[in-house]
Amino acid sequence: MNWIDLLKFANNGNPQPDQRVEKSEEEWKAQLTEEQYRITRQKGTERAHSSELCNLFEPSKYACLCCETPLFDSKEKFQSGTG
Repeated sequence: MNWIDLLKFANNGNPQPDQRVEKSEEEWKAQLTEEQYRITRQKGTERAHSSELCNLFEPSKYACLCCETPLFDSKEKFQSGTG
């Protein structure tokens, strides 16, 4: 996946994930930290520059914490200076 793919998703909507994970809110709360739950399940956001991953540029592939759907490859990551 690259930035062109992301722009397509932004314009046309996200594709359906390969799998759908269905859990009760209690199960999600047991699996996730309070911050992870707020961000992933309640549409919250992280404070700018608060993640230890912000300045990490090691080769890696990032995936959704909840369903493990691949999100992006670190080869596409760059320092935008925007948070």
